[in-house]
Amino acid sequence: MAEQKYDVVVIGGGMGGMCAGALAAKEGWRTLVLEKRPMIGGRFSTETVEGFKIMTGAPFIHQSGWVPKVCKEVGVEFDRTPCLDVAYWVKGVEYKLPLEHRMNAMFEICNRIAANKAKLMGAMVKEIGTQMIMTNIHKAIADPEKVPTLTTKEWLLRYTDNEDLHGIYDAICVGMLMAHSYEIPVYNFFHFMATQHGFNDVDLSTYGNLPNMEKLAGVVKGNGEVWLNSSAKKVLVGKNGATGVVVDKEGKEIEVGCKVVISNIGIRETVQLSGEENFTEDYLSDMRVKMRPAPITIIHVASEQPLCMASGETGAMLVANARRITDAIPLTNSCPELAPKGQHLTWACATPPSVLAPIDPDEEERQCLKDMDMVFPDWKKKGGRILKMEIRNIDHDLPEGRTWLGPNYNMAVETPVKNVFNVGDAVCAPGIGGTSGCAESAKRVVEKVKKQRLAK
Repeated sequence: MAEQKYDVVVIGGGMGGMCAGALAAKEGWRTLVLEKRPMIGGRFSTETVEGFKIMTGAPFIHQSGWVPKVCKEVGVEFDRTPCLDVAYWVKGVEYKLPLEHRMNAMFEICNRIAANKAKLMGAMVKEIGTQMIMTNIHKAIADPEKVPTLTTKEWLLRYTDNEDLHGIYDAICVGMLMAHSYEIPVYNFFHFMATQHGFNDVDLSTYGNLPNMEKLAGVVKGNGEVWLNSSAKKVLVGKNGATGVVVDKEGKEIEVGCKVVISNIGIRETVQLSGEENFTEDYLSDMRVKMRPAPITIIHVASEQPLCMASGETGAMLVANARRITDAIPLTNSCPELAPKGQHLTWACATPPSVLAPIDPDEEERQCLKDMDMVFPDWKKKGGRILKMEIRNIDHDLPEGRTWLGPNYNMAVETPVKNVFNVGDAVCAPGIGGTSGCAESAKRVVEKVKKQRLAK
């Protein structure tokens, strides 16, 4: 085995890995980023299919989040286009929400639907019911610690059984927290509401995610390398911690010496590479309980006309009470550069009835196709065709997320193995998730390495 030496080796070129690599290189540490795929980005990358630039996963960058902060620190700027509008799809109708007071607007929509049906649906058709829920929501957001031990759905059932409102809440939980409202504790929901802005301040990558990620790779290459088609096979651990990584680089095994290993491939995978025997039982127990990778189906649809938000709104549509589809984004309303001229591209996300169990891919495909006809009834008349439907089970290496968002599920960036750290959505700080959480974890790890002078 040939040997090369670096200060820092980053395993995995997703958002967390590339931010960590760029920050490390900026510190003056000789840095190597390993990516087993032929392109960087992980769940924040872009593939080209029939001339369309389709997302490999996450579409959004928060304007006020950690991705812009890290980019500024390393001297790059992402190409971004605002994507601020939000609509709800309820029983075949799209309801656009204002930029401000969206929670109030959500209740008004549900009241209107109930009133139009001339039915009493829980307390929601009564103004006093809306006020009661809003009052309790504000109390819970102000102090999530005081909410009862219930699921999010159970908490909402205390005030209303309005099926439309429950459907909207479920879509929010799945989209933001990576678990259904009837699965995730309400504490996590309100903790998120207290610390996040939801869809209120998000952007899309104007030309696709990959060109933006390549800007971070450029920073790494200023003081290191990025190896594509290169898999980490083993983290070498001695009595004083990590000493290097064994890499399969395009079929050739290479031993890479280093002082620090930063993993962006998930905690379970980090443990496997580093040897389970090197981790404490408490750490392994936490990993078994807290790591809850969520299955997801991502549907990329080409069409000659927009399939949703047809007036040209630049934002996302949340879907209530469909079989699988929970949200859709007409990407080309914001970024026409993602499709050939005159064509449109829609990204849709679908979630199975439970995120805790393995899924049947064939059944997920059947149900998603039924939802396509229900949510976008004229999609075929608009020249629609599915470019790609990717069904990712709980054991996929790019799940929707590696754990549910919330302080009860995320783990620490440090590991029991000295000089081995994790970044990514399994170790986000409380209240921060998605791409922003990945970038924040990278910043936190690099600060710890700097403080401990591990890479010197």
